[in-house]
Amino acid sequence: MPEPARAMRAQSRNLSILCIQLGFHDAYPDASTLATTYNDGIYYVASFVQHEFPDAQVEMCQMFWGEKPGDFPLADYDYILISALATHFWSNIETLELIRRAKRDDCIVIMGGPHAAFAPYEALRYADYAVTAEGEIPAVQLIRALEAGEPVTGVDNLAYIGGGGELTLNQVTRYGGIANAINPALLARAPRLHWATVSMSRGCPFDCSFCYAIRLLGRRFRTKTADDVVAELDAIYAQTGCNRFYVTDLNFTTRKDYCREIAERLRGRDYKFIAMSRINHADDMDLVLDLKRSGFEEYCLGVESEDPAVLRAFNKKVEASEQTTRLLRFAENDIAIHSAIIFGLDVQDRPAIEATARWCADARIMHPVFVCLAEYPFQDLLYGARQDVEDHRIIMEVPTYQHYSFVGIFPRHMRPSELQQGILDSYEIFFRHAFEVERRPQRRARLKAYSRSVECGKAGMQRHIRFLEELEKPYYTASGTLKEDRLKADFDARFGELRSWLSRSSKRTDVQFVAGYAR
Repeated sequence: MPEPARAMRAQSRNLSILCIQLGFHDAYPDASTLATTYNDGIYYVASFVQHEFPDAQVEMCQMFWGEKPGDFPLADYDYILISALATHFWSNIETLELIRRAKRDDCIVIMGGPHAAFAPYEALRYADYAVTAEGEIPAVQLIRALEAGEPVTGVDNLAYIGGGGELTLNQVTRYGGIANAINPALLARAPRLHWATVSMSRGCPFDCSFCYAIRLLGRRFRTKTADDVVAELDAIYAQTGCNRFYVTDLNFTTRKDYCREIAERLRGRDYKFIAMSRINHADDMDLVLDLKRSGFEEYCLGVESEDPAVLRAFNKKVEASEQTTRLLRFAENDIAIHSAIIFGLDVQDRPAIEATARWCADARIMHPVFVCLAEYPFQDLLYGARQDVEDHRIIMEVPTYQHYSFVGIFPRHMRPSELQQGILDSYEIFFRHAFEVERRPQRRARLKAYSRSVECGKAGMQRHIRFLEELEKPYYTASGTLKEDRLKADFDARFGELRSWLSRSSKRTDVQFVAGYAR
C-alpha cells in the first residue's frame, strides 16, 4: 500500500468493513440435512472485530442466503474479510474477480476459513492476507498493524506474499479461554433459519488422520462459560426466532462435568441441539439422557466406518466391535445419529462400500452422509502434517474440490466415477434397508425427510460422474487400475513450479512451527 494512503487510513477511526461468506455452486449444493444456514466462523470474527473497533461499520454479506457481494458498495470498504471452504472458493472465482475489480486499491482483502488455512497459496491469488488458524485475534492484530503502518511479521496465524515474492507463514498461536459471542445484529437480515450455529468450546484432544479441524482450532479443549453460552443462545433466538442450534464444537462431550453444567443451565428452555461427539458418548447413558432433557436429541458421531482396517488407517481410537451396540443404544433411547461415512481407501472396494451402506441401516444411523476421502495437496510439504492421499492423486481447482460428497481423488483400483457411483448407490441401499429395519413411525418420518433432502443432491452427483468419466480416461487401464506414473508426470508438469515455490516457504523442518500447527 502506498505510504500516503496508509497514513491517511491511520488517522481514521471509522473503518468500513465488509465480511463475506462465500456460497455453494448452484450445480453442487450441500443437500445434506446438516447444511447450515450460515457458517459461524466469520460471524465470530466479525463480532470480535466490531467489539475491538466499536466505531467501525461492520456489515455481513451471506451468500448462503442469496446475498451477493456485487449488491454491496465494494468501493466503500477499507477491509473485506472473506470466509470459504475450498468448494466455496472454486465455485466463486467470478465473485472474487468482481471484488478485486470493484474494491478500492487501498482496500485490504483478508481470507480465512479452512481453504485459507490449508491452501493459502490459492487464497492469496485474491486476498492480500490469509489466516491459517483461529481468526479473531489475528484479524484485529492485522488491522491494527496496518492502520498504524507497522510490519505484520508479528501477527499470529498469518500467510502472505513477502517482499521477496515468497509465501510467508507467521507463527501459529493457540488461544486460551474464548468469551467471544456472535453479535446477533449481524443476523438481522436472516431468513427463517432451520438451524442457527454456535460454538460452546474449541479444540479436540484426538488425532484422527483425516480431520483438518484440529489444525484450525487445536487439540487443547477450551470452553466458554455456561452463562456466556446461555446468553449467546438467548440473543440469537431473540434476533432470529430460531430455537434449534447446531453446535460446531469438534467434540462437545469431551468433558462430562461441562456437559452436565450446560444441561442444567439450559433446562426449561425450549431449545433443540445437534452436537458433535464420539461414539463412546453412548457409554454414559445417564449423561446422554440428562442432555436429552435439555434438548440434545441429535448427535453427529465420528463413526466413519464399521471396518477395523479402515478405522486403524484413520487413526481412530475406537473398538469397531462395539460400534453397532453403542449405536443401537442411542436408537433405543430415541437419539438421532448423523455420521459421515468415508470411502476412498484402497481397501474399500465396491462390495465393501455396499456392505457399509447396509450396516448403517442395521446400526440404526438416522442420517448417514456418504463421503469421499479428501485432502488438500502440499500439507506434508508446508506444515509437516500427515496426508492419506498423495498430492498427485488429488483432483484440484474445480467447484467440487474438498466437497466430500463429490469424489475428489484418483483411487488406485477404482475409477473416480465408479467411486462416485458407489456413493450415490449407497443412499439407495441404505434407505431400502433402513425402511425394512425401522418400524417406529417418528423415525420412519425422519428417514423420509432425509431421503427427500438426499434426492436434491442426486443430479449434482450424476453430473459429477460425467465430469469424472472424461477426466479419468487417460489415467486408468482397461481393468480400472490407476496409471500412477502417467498421472504423477502430468501433475508434476502442471504443479511442479508451484511445489518448488512452496518448498522455499516450507515449515516442515521447523520443529516449533510444526508442533504448534499440529497441537
